[in-house]
Amino acid sequence: MVLPGLFSADRLGRAARAFLTLPSWLQALCVYFASRFVALGIMLAVVRTQPESPWSSGPVTTLNDFLNFWDGGWYRRIAEEGYPSPLPADESGRVYQNAWAFYPLFPWLVRAAGAVTGEGFEVLAPVLSTVFAGAAAVALLALFRLLVTPGRAVTALAFVFFFPASPVLSTAYAESLTLLLQALALLLVVQRRYWWALGAVVLMDLSRPVGVAFSFFMLIHLISRFRRRREEPYPLSQVISSWGLGVLSCLAALLHPIHAWLRTGSLTAYTDTEAAWHTGDTRIFVQWLDAGTRWLGPVGPTAVAVLIGAMVLLLVSPAGRSMGRTLQQYCWGYGIYLLLFFSPQTSTARLFLPFFPLALALAHSRSWGMRAVVLGAFTVLQFFWVGWLWHFTPPYDLPP
Repeated sequence: MVLPGLFSADRLGRAARAFLTLPSWLQALCVYFASRFVALGIMLAVVRTQPESPWSSGPVTTLNDFLNFWDGGWYRRIAEEGYPSPLPADESGRVYQNAWAFYPLFPWLVRAAGAVTGEGFEVLAPVLSTVFAGAAAVALLALFRLLVTPGRAVTALAFVFFFPASPVLSTAYAESLTLLLQALALLLVVQRRYWWALGAVVLMDLSRPVGVAFSFFMLIHLISRFRRRREEPYPLSQVISSWGLGVLSCLAALLHPIHAWLRTGSLTAYTDTEAAWHTGDTRIFVQWLDAGTRWLGPVGPTAVAVLIGAMVLLLVSPAGRSMGRTLQQYCWGYGIYLLLFFSPQTSTARLFLPFFPLALALAHSRSWGMRAVVLGAFTVLQFFWVGWLWHFTPPYDLPP
C-alpha cells in the first residue's frame, strides 16, 4: 500500500504545484540535471560492453572516450587541424568524406576554450556540450511558458530532454549548441523581436545545417503575418524587421557553403561533401521513397505517405495547434526541409531533435499516466539508441 499512496494523484499534484513555485530557470535545470543523470547513467552502462574502437584512448574504452565517438572525431579534427584545402577527391573527381560536412562554430568554441584552459578537445567538447544543453533547457522553458501553462511547459521540456536521442546532448556533437540557438531564435521571433533574433540565427547557421529549414519557416511566417495583418497588428517596424530577418536568414544559411567554396575553390564543395556520405549525388525528396522501398519493399512509398500524413494530422490537431502558430510554422518549415534534403538513415532520431516544439503537442494531455508512459518509453528507447546506434561494433558500424 506504500507505493500507491506515494504515487497517488493528490500527492503528485501537490508535489507538482510545489515544484512550479520555484523560479522557472531552476525548474528547467532540475529537469535538465535529472535527464543528464539518466543519459550519462545509460552511457556508463553501455560503455562497459564497448570493445576497442577508433576513438578509444586504450584497450579499455572510457566514458570520456565514449562521449567523443563518431562525429566527435570530425569536430576534433576541425578544432586541431582546420578544414582541408583543396577538397579531397579521387582521380575521377569524386569527393571523399571530409570535414567540410561539419559546421565550424562548435569546434571553434572548443578550440578557444582549450586556448584558455589548456585542456584538450576530448575533455572540453563533452563539457561544453553539456553546458550548452543546460542553457538550452532554460531557454526552452522560457519559450514554452509563453505559449502554454507552466505545468505543461515543464512536461514538454522533460519530453525534449528524455527524447531517445537526447544522450547526444552530452557528447562531442554540436546538437546542444544548435538547440540553444534555435530556442533563442524562436523565443525572440515569438516575442516579435526580429532584429534581436538575427544574431542567434547567424550563429545557429554556423553550428549545424539547419539554416535552410529556418529560412523555410520564415517564409511561411512572413506570408502568415501578411495574410493575418487585420487580426494581428503588423506595424511598419515589424514589417521591416521581420522581412529583414527573413532575407538575412537566407543569406546566413549560405555562410558555410560559401566558406567551403572560398577555401577549396569548388563552388559545390559543401554539397559534394554531403553527397559523399550517401549516394554520391545530391537528390531531392526521392531519397525518402528509395529508402522506404529499400527497407519495406513495395509498401515503402505507402509507409512514407502515412508518415507524412500522420505528421500533418498532428500539426493541425488541437494538440498541434496548442503550441501556437509560430511554432507550428517552424515545424512545417523543418518538416519540408527534411523531406526535400534529408536521406533517411540511422541518424534519423538525432535529426528529429530540432522538432522540439512537438513536445508541446505530446504534453497536451493532462493525464499523469500518459506523461509517465511517454517518459518511460523515451527512457527505454534511450537504452536502445545508445546500445545499438552509439555503441560501435568493429570493424564497421552505422553512425547514430
